[in-house]
Amino acid sequence: MSAGSPERSATVLEEASSAAGSSAPDADRPAAPQADRAPTADPGRKPGGGRVRQIDALRVLSCFSVITVHAVGAPFPPDSIGLGETSFLLHYSREVFFFVSALVLVRTYYPRLGPNGRLPDESGFRLRRLRMIGVPYLWWTTLYLAVSIFHTRDSEPFSQTLDDLPLRWLYLVATGNGSYHMYFLLVTLQYGVAFPLVLRLLRRTQGRHGRVLAVSVLLQLATLACYQWVLLPDDGWRGVLGDASLPAYQFWLVGGAVAGLHLEQWHRWVVSHRPLVLAAVPAAAAVLLWVYWAQVPTRGGLGASSPLQPIMVLWSVAALGALYLLAVWIMERGAPGLKNAFSYLAQLSFGVYLAHPMVLDLVLAVLRRTGLMAASVWVSVIALVLTVVGTVAVCSALHRTPLSLPLMGRARLSPARVPQPRLPRTMPRLVSVPTAVLALSVLAVLLVSGDQTPPAETGTPSWEETVQASDPVPPTDTADCPADPATAADLTAIADCSGGVAGTPEASSASSASDVASVSGG
Repeated sequence: MSAGSPERSATVLEEASSAAGSSAPDADRPAAPQADRAPTADPGRKPGGGRVRQIDALRVLSCFSVITVHAVGAPFPPDSIGLGETSFLLHYSREVFFFVSALVLVRTYYPRLGPNGRLPDESGFRLRRLRMIGVPYLWWTTLYLAVSIFHTRDSEPFSQTLDDLPLRWLYLVATGNGSYHMYFLLVTLQYGVAFPLVLRLLRRTQGRHGRVLAVSVLLQLATLACYQWVLLPDDGWRGVLGDASLPAYQFWLVGGAVAGLHLEQWHRWVVSHRPLVLAAVPAAAAVLLWVYWAQVPTRGGLGASSPLQPIMVLWSVAALGALYLLAVWIMERGAPGLKNAFSYLAQLSFGVYLAHPMVLDLVLAVLRRTGLMAASVWVSVIALVLTVVGTVAVCSALHRTPLSLPLMGRARLSPARVPQPRLPRTMPRLVSVPTAVLALSVLAVLLVSGDQTPPAETGTPSWEETVQASDPVPPTDTADCPADPATAADLTAIADCSGGVAGTPEASSASSASDVASVSGG
């Protein structure tokens, strides 16, 4: 992989900057002064600072990882130990997605700061971000609410559903619970409101951005430790201090902003230390899996794989470095058709992220109707492939309609800009990288899928049932238990032999029977 060559990989940055009308810094120029000097707007450069092609690829790879997390686990029980291990390894995706979003924003808007460190129109910026993110957020929250009502149409009267609809919709909007992935938009909205303050912070701390990152990571670790061991705010507090709030992911947003400000220096460091960056992945994965298995006995597979843990900072940083090297390799070694495909998919990535749970739901419904739904690795692969292909097709079609802006946050694609790849020459390379990533995902599932068998009982286990199943109580000796209870004492003895204690259903039943026997005897 040639991404390890600083001279070779510097061309990625040069291509991006030349597209903007200016040349990139020389790869051999000392980078130390650049780290302490904030970028300034070049008269020959567009206000956006040029398009960095490897960031497009990084965005697509992180979006694909998000879909993989949701698709591969769909056929399996939610508390499967093997599924939890696989999901834990893929949970870097949300952090990388936030990182890329912040990086792109800083690259676009930092050169526009005035002498006072402010954007020319901060209020206008916030309104534009609220429209660009907020409108799709409201639309997709409503659509997923409609899907939820359809799935529960037989469980409650329609009149009750209609009466609860306004308050239910407001609750979903306020908490990000419209679907399991809508928290991302709620956090992004908060970041859009706070972004002008982030720009001011970066301007006022020129030359001290390392300290900003250090404070941010310490705050992130403290927040995740609180979530794991003290309290994770939920319901009404979810969008304020919980896992759908800015504090839950602030390090990745601050880190992305700092990386966007010093992208050339960060890029050269990553590609020149490729062996170190790649070696960090198995080391961090080993630590991550050790933490997971240490928690399984007490928290079960579902709780142990929660992404809101301090260890995820280490693992996500390692995964980010490896994904960035892969993105650079794609944009260096890929054919023009492959590069154009990733650039186009980057434009669709926000819409793909929003729409993929709905497409996945349809895919799973088809698998159930055809009798193919089973707790199987191959069903996971089928669900993943169909979801990716179906979602990209849907979003590509939406991108050509007036619905593109309200549903995908992007203006309608002009027919003149529709990509026209020459399939005979570019198709093999076009599918090689996604196929490789898919193969790695499948291999990860195969390695840990030995215990992914569906439980005998039906339904999803509750948290209490999960904890109880993960920490079983040794069986009680029942040799002295009365076989034929005749008195209240015998009923109490049976309750004791079956493990019933005060406050449990068994104890309550035994107590009730004892009371009945006492009344009858009186």
